[in-house]
Amino acid sequence: MDINSIKSIKPGNQLPKKLLAIFVSVAVIIGSFIYLNSVNDSAKDTVDIVVVKASGGIPANTLITKDNIGKYSIIRKEFNDDMITYDKVDSILNKYSLYYLRNGAPIYYDQLTDEKPRDTEWLYDLEENYEVLTIKYDYLECGGSILRPGDLVRVRVTYTEEIPSSDGMMYGGSKKVKKTEILFDSIRVKDLINSSGRSIYEVLKEVFKLSEKDRREVMKSRDFMQSIKAESLLLAATEEQVNKFAKFKSQQDAVFTFTILSRNGNDEVFDQLPVVEKEVESWITESEAKD
Repeated sequence: MDINSIKSIKPGNQLPKKLLAIFVSVAVIIGSFIYLNSVNDSAKDTVDIVVVKASGGIPANTLITKDNIGKYSIIRKEFNDDMITYDKVDSILNKYSLYYLRNGAPIYYDQLTDEKPRDTEWLYDLEENYEVLTIKYDYLECGGSILRPGDLVRVRVTYTEEIPSSDGMMYGGSKKVKKTEILFDSIRVKDLINSSGRSIYEVLKEVFKLSEKDRREVMKSRDFMQSIKAESLLLAATEEQVNKFAKFKSQQDAVFTFTILSRNGNDEVFDQLPVVEKEVESWITESEAKD
């Protein structure tokens, strides 16, 4: 503040205004000093939390170890009670990540689980009296990528049956007749198998463990698109249904036809396939816009 300006103040009508200006200036200086001191004190009041240390992040269903996590200090104002303080780091070791965790991000309790992830977990939940039946099918003749795990399908079988001819009593002859009947009126698709014999459900689960950047690169590849193209179905079948299928499968000319039933009220359909298609389509659109 200019001292000369204060000295030049003369008594008169402007004195109260000038004194008020001086008071406000001094108050601002004092306020700023107090604020800066407060900020400085807050910066010193920190909390050590657990963060993701792995450079590529932590994929979903990954074991938490001291190699992929680290310590980071934040000011107390930014601390959230759901964050894990570093003094409790041992309590989360050997847990598993529920989904992808980005590098440098704080770790929260609700991002972790004690349960070890299992492959084809639906197999553990299969009803006791059911078996898994594998049937090859034509990808394009049964809805292509529309068909997904959890869908209900109806299966018909067309086969040749030999029946005695009308004059069979006299000549002992027979004739062959093509017949079609419903093999399974309604049966659930538990999974789809690709040409390499891999579960498409598991392929997608592995891809969705990756970071967004890595997932993009994988999904853009022809190998990935081929890996989610199904060649066989895994169906949840009763013993009676399996025996019935085995009977017709032994006939060389047996042909199986699959139709997809309504999804109305069906909450078991696995919806990751359309998510993949939409994501890939969005990347293509972005690429075309840039060109």
